[in-house]
Amino acid sequence: MSGQPWHVAMLLPLLVSCSAATSKEPETRLPEHELSGFIIRNALVYPVTDVLVEAPATGRFAGCGNILPRSECRNAFEAIDYRKNEVVVSWKERGEAQSTDPFTLDAPAEAQSGDTLWLEVVIYAPGLAGARLIQP
Repeated sequence: MSGQPWHVAMLLPLLVSCSAATSKEPETRLPEHELSGFIIRNALVYPVTDVLVEAPATGRFAGCGNILPRSECRNAFEAIDYRKNEVVVSWKERGEAQSTDPFTLDAPAEAQSGDTLWLEVVIYAPGLAGARLIQP
């Protein structure tokens, strides 16, 4: 029986390290960037309406009701953490609904951790739109 305490003593650090690893709280990942506004540009020769940028994972959205030909709509808001969720852009052209497939956006290569970014959306051809993150 004198050998059992020795085995328990050898296994104790392994058991403690295993239990510590499984009971560890999830790490809180700090956002690299903040999003504080958007610009939606209409490059078409006719107005677009009901333009909406949505992040389905968070339920957040932003948009503009009516953007005249070759003009833009912009809005600033309180900075939010940018978590690189998919976004969908939807709008109407001459009353017909248009939409992009869900996509993700990368920060510009020159952006540093902690920088504040804006979302730029361009409706550049009938039924087509693109988006990118920019530094204001």
